[in-house]
Amino acid sequence: MAKNELSYLKDIFKSVDDLNPDSAVLDAATLSTADDWIDTGSYALNAIISGSMYKGIPGGRITGFAGPSMAGKTLIMNKVMANAQKKGYIPVIWDSEVAVDKKSAEGAGMDTSRVKYYPVETIEDCRNQMSAFLDNVIKANNPDLKFIVAIDSLGNLASAKEIKDATAGKDSADVGQRAKAIKSMMRTLTYKAAKAKVPILFSNHIYEGMEMFPTLVKTQSGGKGPIYLASVLVQLSTKNEKASDNPNEQSVAIAHNISGVTLGAMTVKNRFVPSYLKTELYLNFKTGLDKHAGLFEIAEAFGVIEKPGRTVMYKGESLGYRKDLEKDPKFWEKIMPELEKVLQEKLCYGTSSTVDIEEEVDNIE
Repeated sequence: MAKNELSYLKDIFKSVDDLNPDSAVLDAATLSTADDWIDTGSYALNAIISGSMYKGIPGGRITGFAGPSMAGKTLIMNKVMANAQKKGYIPVIWDSEVAVDKKSAEGAGMDTSRVKYYPVETIEDCRNQMSAFLDNVIKANNPDLKFIVAIDSLGNLASAKEIKDATAGKDSADVGQRAKAIKSMMRTLTYKAAKAKVPILFSNHIYEGMEMFPTLVKTQSGGKGPIYLASVLVQLSTKNEKASDNPNEQSVAIAHNISGVTLGAMTVKNRFVPSYLKTELYLNFKTGLDKHAGLFEIAEAFGVIEKPGRTVMYKGESLGYRKDLEKDPKFWEKIMPELEKVLQEKLCYGTSSTVDIEEEVDNIE
């Protein structure tokens, strides 16, 4: 670009730059780029969210997990926060269900002495408190202070009008006030989270709509706000696994023959890689989330491994039976580097999303 052209551009943009100190040339913009990623505890879930097994949820963005009761929403968020702690983040939880307890958080690996907890009742209180918190983080401008925020759950937050009507003994209809309040909260927090570099997680309830034909994307509590304003939205579903069908899995002795649940995960919104990617996770009630669950199907779908018969083939070599390989660390050491290359090639929108595989493997336990 010619020197005189640069001078003209500087003059043209100067008055606007003075009004907006966050302005930048796009290739140097920081607000529009997720510069950190946090492991979810599942390689397959990381992959469908970020296009890499070694990334996870994006920093400075809003990520939601929506699903029915017992779909693992809180567990996954707790795991993300525990992994964030290992990277120096301080978790801050707004709890509308009074259900986030010390024992479950510690079970996911969190140091609860370094977790700030806020019980909250209304959408407006949650919005105002989180907005004030993010403003304080922005004002502090201290890169050594890193935070991750969770709302558990969005679906249980009441509107101020609901509480006021209940106190007055009124049975007034909602008329969309709650959905408007949630959308207002999401709008308020989106920009602040990016500027503060604070990732925000939320859980939400889903339910079947009244449509004649069932839809792939289920209806969420709180209207369209969470769908429009979240950067990533993962829809979860569940299927119980019988202990008798999984003899190699540990189970609780009095758990009525149920060893755990298979969690279906689908990205119904994603600004980083294509949406509507699906995988299955496995949650054992005794041992927790299986990090490798779902990877076998992904590797097979992308042709990294083949299963023409009963045995698994990799680059023309027979490796054995699936049931023997899925829990074998040596199998995954062989497969995962090749699978990561394929994921980055097939799922990422551009080369900027690629990761240093060796470095990221070292960062994940």
